[in-house]
Amino acid sequence: MKNGTGRRIFTNTDYIEGSFVGNRIDGYGKRVKKDGSYYEGNFVNGVPEGHGKEYLASGDEYIGEFYGGMYNNEGTLIKNGKYIYKGIFMNGVLNGKGTYNERGTIERYEGMFIKGKLHGYGIYTSKQGDKYEGGFFEGKKHGKGVLIE
Repeated sequence: MKNGTGRRIFTNTDYIEGSFVGNRIDGYGKRVKKDGSYYEGNFVNGVPEGHGKEYLASGDEYIGEFYGGMYNNEGTLIKNGKYIYKGIFMNGVLNGKGTYNERGTIERYEGMFIKGKLHGYGIYTSKQGDKYEGGFFEGKKHGKGVLIE
């Protein structure tokens, strides 16, 4: 298919459906893989770009912005059905202001992330209810902070 709307099926049974321009999906569409994972949203020149949803075979899901096929800009990532990450993503990981919490518990972090790790100023509440407000470095408490037990 060169141009138009339709479905392209690959030899491994993966498929893409949507609008095609020059034999590549462009605009709104859906890419489904053999393992059941799929992406639904905007494509530019065959690559997820703009707003979309990705559901992985592992059960992880991401809803938000894509650029160059990766999570970029604002989005929400839910891992294992219970760990929720919201905020600014860069190249697939939280990078900037964001939040993390675990469903069914009071564990929560709100603050800065670098390369997916707590980094910079933030507020962390543990599952036991202890609260720490202060600095983090590569995922660990670091520098000045206040611990409230």
